[in-house]
Amino acid sequence: MYLPKPKTLADTGLSKELLLRLTLRHVQEEGSLSLPVLSERLCLRGSVIEPLLQELKALQLIEVRASGKAGDVIRYALTAKGQYEAQELSARDGYLGPAPIPLEAYNRLVMAQALGERSIRRDQLEQALGDMVISPGLVNILGPALNSRRPLLIYGHAGTGKSFLCHRFNKIFDELIYVPHAIAVQNTIIPIFDPLYHWRSASPEEDMDNRYIACQRPLVMVGGELRLDMLEVHFDRQSRQYSAPLQMKANNGVFLIDDLGRQGFSADQLFNRWIVPMEERRDFLSLTNGLHFDIPFEQVLVFSTNLDPATIADEAFLRRLGYKIELRAMAEELYKKIWLMNLDKYQLVADETLFHFMVHELHGKSEKPLIACYPRDILGIARDIMHFNGQAGEPLDQAILKKAWSMYCVH
Repeated sequence: MYLPKPKTLADTGLSKELLLRLTLRHVQEEGSLSLPVLSERLCLRGSVIEPLLQELKALQLIEVRASGKAGDVIRYALTAKGQYEAQELSARDGYLGPAPIPLEAYNRLVMAQALGERSIRRDQLEQALGDMVISPGLVNILGPALNSRRPLLIYGHAGTGKSFLCHRFNKIFDELIYVPHAIAVQNTIIPIFDPLYHWRSASPEEDMDNRYIACQRPLVMVGGELRLDMLEVHFDRQSRQYSAPLQMKANNGVFLIDDLGRQGFSADQLFNRWIVPMEERRDFLSLTNGLHFDIPFEQVLVFSTNLDPATIADEAFLRRLGYKIELRAMAEELYKKIWLMNLDKYQLVADETLFHFMVHELHGKSEKPLIACYPRDILGIARDIMHFNGQAGEPLDQAILKKAWSMYCVH
């Protein structure tokens, strides 16, 4: 995607008022700034910023501060009038960063980068899940589910690897996308780029609009800490800045709601909030000043839970989820692969009979299913016991494995 640097104010898609305010705030923050530094901070060409500086001078809000040394770069500073104006602005709006892009440009960007036309191939999926032990049957279900771009519910017993699996979904979509530093809804700025979810992937091209950042497709994951207000535009009165809702940060990527049903609100409240976005693929938001706007809802939406879906959602909502995938106990041959992987991970030595003891004695007598978490956790505890007892490097035996099992399992 080619996003050229704007050459004029009109090319930015922003109002002159917004850019004058933002320029004034940057000069206030540093005391004095040169045109090249302002250009770098605002991510705009000097040819766009220079007319703004001239207008601010005409309004007697800034003045030229020369050092008196020949060849020094001209710097701009606030006048007394400019200081007063900047203080008034900063009391209302604390944003201090690159120039935003207009809401309309953001909407076009998200739709251009949508996953709708990009089909996942079997080899892509298998490569992305290469560090996992999963059955061919699960791959056969996941591929079509992710290709559908419909919301997906993954459920099953705790420890079956639901979260581990979901963490890898964004690896499947390996192309770069562009994320803006911020967007402008009329003259209100909402930061979008979040280093927690957006990972820079490349240096910008020379003629690229620096208001955009090349990133990997995001993975936004939340669990029991999710609150409904995280799905709305939020204004922080202390910092005087807006923050984008989580689904906006997840656009063009994956949004995973883990531990569904364990939040501080009912799942029905979450479902009711998202019925329209899931059906129309648009989300409707509002600002504290009452201004309403809408954005694309373009992400792979994944719910994960170890609860029975019928107990946390009604049939009407479950029908809106395109795919419901249950992760169950593993076949013994797959479970053995995980056992061997974790023996290698923890640098433990064990003969073949110990795996038989794990499956048929420990699992069999306790009637606990063969799920992926047991080899990782039990062998980790066994390694800790052996290191504490000075047995590192010795073969793992039944007594230590049984002790590790009893320390891990409540009953």
